[in-house]
Amino acid sequence: MTNQPDTTASNPLSQSLILAKGLEIADREGIDKLSIRKIAKELGKTPMALYRHFDSMNDIQQGILALAFQEVDTAPIPGERWDDTIRRTTSSIRQMHLNHSKARLYLVESEAWDPGLRDHTEHVQKLHREQGIPDHIFARAWRIIDAFLTGFIICECTADDHHETLPDDEVPDWIGVTDAAYSDEAFHDGIEIIIAGIRNLAAPDPCEWRTPLA
Repeated sequence: MTNQPDTTASNPLSQSLILAKGLEIADREGIDKLSIRKIAKELGKTPMALYRHFDSMNDIQQGILALAFQEVDTAPIPGERWDDTIRRTTSSIRQMHLNHSKARLYLVESEAWDPGLRDHTEHVQKLHREQGIPDHIFARAWRIIDAFLTGFIICECTADDHHETLPDDEVPDWIGVTDAAYSDEAFHDGIEIIIAGIRNLAAPDPCEWRTPLA
């Protein structure tokens, strides 16, 4: 059996094409199961052809994460209040992860300054800094929101993988409370508690921070 020829010349590769195919495969199999060989096979290329665009699998994972985060709504809305910005952006982050729940993007090790998160981090920080949130308040708010989102998203996206069905006579009376821990209502309650906490941290500042009109 001979190897399939590399058709790069007639069907040129690009970083964006590789990342789009990588995200597609990750959505089916999980990003931890992704490999350069799998991407190359589905693109009809050799693995070496992909190495002309990326140095490693880690670089591709970072690029896939960055690609997914482009779906998050971080566009400035003139006149929008800071708390509405938090509600909008955090809900959008959560929805992006739910859209790619099978990809398990949270498994990609990426700090805020890494390629996978850098653009997203800069967009969100720019939004709130231009609203005029004091630096010391913003730094504390960022830490709290980041911790909440990370834990909530991982638990919500893995809930189906770990769910076990108990016989009716073994279901404890508190199961309804735990089952509702990662729901729409729980998410929005968590964000509202955080927003209230930020107001408390900033008191007596009236917190009239908004996106500039122009």
